Amino acid sequence: MKRYFIHNAFFRLLTPLVYGVMAYLLVLLINNHVSQLNDFFSSQEVYVFIVLMYLSLESMRAVIVLLDKFLPERYLPVRVPVQFIITTLLSVGLVFLGLHLYFKYGVGFSMSGVQTLIFLILFTVTALLYNILYFSNHYLQKENTLKLSIEKQQQEVLEAEMVEFKNDVNPELLYESLESLITLMYRDVEQAEEYIDCLASAYRYVLSNRHKELVPVATELEAAKNLVKLLNEKHFGQLRLESSLEAAELDAMLIPGSLPIIIESLVRNTIISRFEPMIIRCYWEDDYITIQSKLNDRLLQHPNTELAMNRLQRSYSLYSDLTLIKVKAYEENYIKLPVIRVAEEITTY
Repeated sequence: MKRYFIHNAFFRLLTPLVYGVMAYLLVLLINNHVSQLNDFFSSQEVYVFIVLMYLSLESMRAVIVLLDKFLPERYLPVRVPVQFIITTLLSVGLVFLGLHLYFKYGVGFSMSGVQTLIFLILFTVTALLYNILYFSNHYLQKENTLKLSIEKQQQEVLEAEMVEFKNDVNPELLYESLESLITLMYRDVEQAEEYIDCLASAYRYVLSNRHKELVPVATELEAAKNLVKLLNEKHFGQLRLESSLEAAELDAMLIPGSLPIIIESLVRNTIISRFEPMIIRCYWEDDYITIQSKLNDRLLQHPNTELAMNRLQRSYSLYSDLTLIKVKAYEENYIKLPVIRVAEEITTY
């Protein structure tokens, strides 16, 4: 059950007390003057009004609880008039039954036509106010739920954008490059300047292409070579990227950052020593661009590798029916990127 205001225990206990006394005073004022209130005020009648108000409000609440089960949210246009009619008839009927018993056995005579009309109007208005309170609470809760849902979605989008931006910026590569640059500056200033240019080019490529959907393979290959230059300073120049892609194949399209992400993942998950270079080959195979390297895995996988590959897999699933393939066979690592073909529109004049 949703926590509507009418289901609150304090509301159910206090409202009939306060509203019953106010309703009794209102009936006295309708039939008499203010100066006559002390003469006609009766504590017994106040108790009767309070009991009748409990009976009226609780009967309407019981109807609402039942309608919540049998007429849920999708039937709301029908429920509004149905709820008002049923709650009014039931509450007014029970109140008139209680009044009839009170007047017959407590007072000794029946109600007059004027009294009947007053009570009818009073408890019909009570039913109307009770239903207005319920539906206003319902729509307020619905609006708040919608706002919370929108805020949650915005928060998730913002968090996703922050994670994506963090992955694009690649702080680990940045820190490693700066550390390599510090050591390089003491050894060779000119080479340090070239390294700075290489680092700037790598991050310029990331930031300038982060909003593009597709880029040519040639552009990706240049970014990958730039990345290898950055990583080579840490790995003693033991990294080599070899490409056998032809000119026509370089015009194919890839998602920005695909080759650098894959090459960095291979490097970070491979044992590289001074005595054994790591050669990464890039070539065309069917509808894939294959990145191949020797299998020499580290004992522990780099924590960001799986996340990066999953991001690539989801991205390529939006553009191609072919999936990103990862294979380890014959002491070799194979990662295959599906080539994205962009259909050109032919316009006839």
